[in-house]
Amino acid sequence: MRIDCIKKMIVIWAALTFGCALAFAAPAPDANSPEHRNKGPAPQQRMQELSEKLNLTDAQKVAVRAIFANEANDIMTVRQDSSLSDEQKQAKIKEIRDSGREKINALLTPEQQKKFAEMKGEGPQNRLAMLAEKLNLTDAQKTAIKPILAAEVNDIKAVHQDSSLSKEQKQAKVADIRDASDKKINAILTPEQQAKWAQLKEQAKGEHHKKAAPGT
Repeated sequence: MRIDCIKKMIVIWAALTFGCALAFAAPAPDANSPEHRNKGPAPQQRMQELSEKLNLTDAQKVAVRAIFANEANDIMTVRQDSSLSDEQKQAKIKEIRDSGREKINALLTPEQQKKFAEMKGEGPQNRLAMLAEKLNLTDAQKTAIKPILAAEVNDIKAVHQDSSLSKEQKQAKVADIRDASDKKINAILTPEQQAKWAQLKEQAKGEHHKKAAPGT
């Protein structure tokens, strides 16, 4: 009986030792890998965040959930494609997520779109920070541009809330508001900053048209 107990203890000890060895031998996840960098929040977490912050309807939740599911499948396919480099995977994953955001945005009301833009980092504070970084704005320029962006947001909000306007009329008025803001901001910039800003806007337009083009 004593010998049997000893044998059982040896077997258990060996199993535990082997299990620990496997655990220590398993490679740790690479924080710099594209899988880790591009993983982002889980779909359920993103769904919950959008539902709470945008007050999604049941129909919107169903549609957004389907977009997230397709996005997750597409991203998994990219990650498993051994023919792609890390940089190519990162680029493709970014395209997939950008496309997903555009599809979600199309499902939202104008007010929800405004909140969604703020969540994505396109609110006035974030836009000012972006301009300050890209154009190396002075403190005086930041102070002058801040109320322009705030007024733009208020004016666009008023347009979105105007039920007398059609969708096309709202889009045209929003475009006019943004053009007017751009002109005011442009007048505050130096010639060098103006050239840099024009280049940034052209790049943004090119990316937008590329995403909107059929078959891309």
